Amino acid sequence: MNKKSELSDSTKLYLKGITYFYGIDTSINYKKAYENFHQLIKESKSYLKESQLFLGQMYYKGLYVPQSYKKAIEYFKLSAKNGSTKAYYFLGEIASNKILDEEDNDKLYDDVAFSYYKQSADLGLSEAYAKIGLILEQGLLSTVKDLNKAAQAYKKSVDIDENPIGLNGLGNAYYEGIICEKNYNQAFEFYERAINCGNIDALNNAGICCEFGLGTDKNKSKALELYKKAMEKQHGEGMANYAILKIKNALISGNYDCFSECLKILFYASLLRPNNAEIYYYIGLIHELGFDLFNDNNIIKNNYLAFIHYKKSGQLGSAKALTKVGICLFNGIEGAFKSNKDASEKVLEKAVSLGEKEAEKYLKFIQEQ
Repeated sequence: MNKKSELSDSTKLYLKGITYFYGIDTSINYKKAYENFHQLIKESKSYLKESQLFLGQMYYKGLYVPQSYKKAIEYFKLSAKNGSTKAYYFLGEIASNKILDEEDNDKLYDDVAFSYYKQSADLGLSEAYAKIGLILEQGLLSTVKDLNKAAQAYKKSVDIDENPIGLNGLGNAYYEGIICEKNYNQAFEFYERAINCGNIDALNNAGICCEFGLGTDKNKSKALELYKKAMEKQHGEGMANYAILKIKNALISGNYDCFSECLKILFYASLLRPNNAEIYYYIGLIHELGFDLFNDNNIIKNNYLAFIHYKKSGQLGSAKALTKVGICLFNGIEGAFKSNKDASEKVLEKAVSLGEKEAEKYLKFIQEQ
């Protein structure tokens, strides 16, 4: 009788804690959540690992209690010891953010983080498998990139539940042909499933599929819609792709009214994705063709700024940008520099070596002069 009463009271305390923590049918109240979880670990053995996990999260994020990584680690370790799979995951998050202690040893943190993620994955947590996939796909935490192992980790995360990172990762695997031959239909299906689970990267990836007709019908309007949704969630690639597709459409229609808006978007995208060559190429193109900043029919053109951005894009590997740089060097820019045929040839030769057909045409023309 006492056991039943104790269990019932423990259950009530735990449910109250969850209710206040998530704001279920009431306002979020971290103070009351903390009190319920703290009372549970003092008075009962029921829901011990769960309560320790919640208290660890509260100290980790500074919810009601002062933020304390030391206390968070203490509770996460207790929760892990009592069998919580997610506690290992949070310990991995803390280690990957280099806040385990005051030591300054990146390799140590990386090894510890990966070890915790693996322990969590081995216990069956889908988020941990997805995180390991991400680490292996992008070469994070001092690991060597291994796309095959990344795809395997993503698959395990999806086998456990519809993990959004895992779904998007599997979409990438089919898109790139990592686990089998390229299969855009499968890739698009996984991207759609990931979108339904709230993955932002998948919005951008599905947009690419729609723009170029990969695994689905070519639909530029749908692509713009998906890119815009990604952009609204501060996704750098989504921002860039939204602006670039609008520019491409403008080049076809001959109506450049969107250039001013697109320039602002691309500048912001460049802060989020500073190594994206396409961003700088299209910033250069807007400066070359001109834009109406104040919608007063005063078209602003700046060939030197166009050249600077083409050069930046070329340095990041864009062959078409190198072609533009080569042309600028051959023609010279008034008030900036004179024509330099030798420099122009060198740049165009590099663009040709990267497979740019337009560069071949200009190089032949310059050499014939």
